[in-house]
Amino acid sequence: MPDASILRRIETAFGHDRGFPQPTFYAFANALRFDLGGDVEAVGTRFLQAIDRARAIARALFARSGMLTAVAPLYGDYQPKRRAERWQGTLKELGFTASFDGCERTWEDDDPERFCDWYMADFGNDPALIDAVLWANIARELGVTPKARWLPRIFIADFERRLILFAYDDRGMDVVAMAREPLQPIYDQFGDWLLDYDRARMDTHFAARFG
Repeated sequence: MPDASILRRIETAFGHDRGFPQPTFYAFANALRFDLGGDVEAVGTRFLQAIDRARAIARALFARSGMLTAVAPLYGDYQPKRRAERWQGTLKELGFTASFDGCERTWEDDDPERFCDWYMADFGNDPALIDAVLWANIARELGVTPKARWLPRIFIADFERRLILFAYDDRGMDVVAMAREPLQPIYDQFGDWLLDYDRARMDTHFAARFG
């Protein structure tokens, strides 16, 4: 059974004791950042492209994964239980049937009034559950339903293989590993979708083997 402490699990697997850092891409040496929506402006088409790209990458990244974990950070809400019931209910409508366990709280060092509650839900590697999380994250800023702006942005992690997938909205998605090898085939297969702004950084790390 996994350790009940989500923060301890994150620290043990990924070296961060206060939850997953954001922006996630810049916090890890082995990281890829993908452009999901691209230059597409039409809401429906943009959403479909973003969700299709995110799903394809997630399928490839987690192809050898068994147990996954959804990690949901809920920032600064003094009615966390009520809000958690709302966003977890929305996720169930989207098809995410796994249950979230309790939460752990972290506080901002420079502001004692700011905090974050970290929720987690372990689930078997089920594409339908992954899709529900991707929908929740990608739809949050677009005019598609169902959505809820107050949903937390949810990470999907494989703690055993030390992988993180984080679609932050329709613009992009970060994929992280603690070793280069799991991300090399993702870079090779989906290189055309990498975010151009950070492409040089990724090419330096993942294309170096060809130099």
